[in-house]
Amino acid sequence: MIFYFLFYVTLGFIISVLQQIVLKGFPLRFDNYFWEEWLGSSIYIFLYIQMQRKILSSFTSAFKKAEKSVPLLTRYFFILQVAGFVLLMGFSILFTALLHGKINIRLKDIVELRFIFVYFFFIHSVVYVTGVALRLYRLYIKEKDAKHYAEKSFLSAQLNMLRQQLNPHFLFNNLNIIASTINSNPKLAYDFTRSMASFYRKVLEAENAGWVLVKDELSTIEAYLYMLSVRFEEKISFTIQVSEFVKNNCSIPDFVLQPIVENAIKHNSFSKANPLVIEITNKDDETLLIKNSYLPKQGVDNSLGIGWFNIESRYKYLEAKAPVKYIEDNWFMVEVSLLKKIGS
Repeated sequence: MIFYFLFYVTLGFIISVLQQIVLKGFPLRFDNYFWEEWLGSSIYIFLYIQMQRKILSSFTSAFKKAEKSVPLLTRYFFILQVAGFVLLMGFSILFTALLHGKINIRLKDIVELRFIFVYFFFIHSVVYVTGVALRLYRLYIKEKDAKHYAEKSFLSAQLNMLRQQLNPHFLFNNLNIIASTINSNPKLAYDFTRSMASFYRKVLEAENAGWVLVKDELSTIEAYLYMLSVRFEEKISFTIQVSEFVKNNCSIPDFVLQPIVENAIKHNSFSKANPLVIEITNKDDETLLIKNSYLPKQGVDNSLGIGWFNIESRYKYLEAKAPVKYIEDNWFMVEVSLLKKIGS
């Protein structure tokens, strides 16, 4: 409240000082006329801004609907200029009457009238531009926040959908492996159960589709690959060779590696004689390389489908370099960018 009072009083003072400098020059005379002008200017600028707020209350909705913004801005500008001068004349008469106890309408000379017209036209213009700019800025922030919230909700939904897309047969197969090995190979059953528990705990966690440390993501994918290697025995081999620096100082979007590995299993032919090889390495400190031997099944498109779309969407949302995929020397390659810790 005090801030607004000081704002209007200060603005009224500036208007009065500038007006006296132009009309009467230096030195400034702080007489009764000046104090009246200061009081009147402060009250007038308050009334004008309140009137402008009222008139511009429909501006934001009209701006969002308008096909062209220039005619709309011009219309509101003209309306506020006319309303401003009507308010100025009405307020001047009423203010003088209240101050002196009588209505004394006296036209000023042409030079003074011309100055007042131009001066207040300029004041109205500055206030109008400021008011419109503030409304447009608030609209921009509001829409940006709404878009950010929508994107975040969408990406969280995508991540949840990606988790739910894990083939139910994958779970049943894992349970069958445990059941078939628990008596014949208890250690294998124990290790497999631990890997399965670790992997599904990660799947069921409520993450925010954001960044996680590379070592945490590798821990999840290692559990997943271990289960696949047990299930397919000697038909799959995998290696993970990522530097300790990258593991501990770089981040990667959560749950981004699983659909890439799943794609390799789903779209390639492999056997004991010709196993599927999967390798995960860091190309450099800012890129993780996931590659698999390229043995495509006949008539199957070797794409990541909705999983790839989800990955690209998350990288776009996180404003990071988009992942790339390509085939080179009978290897299917996927490169995903990493976020290096500041100061590393």
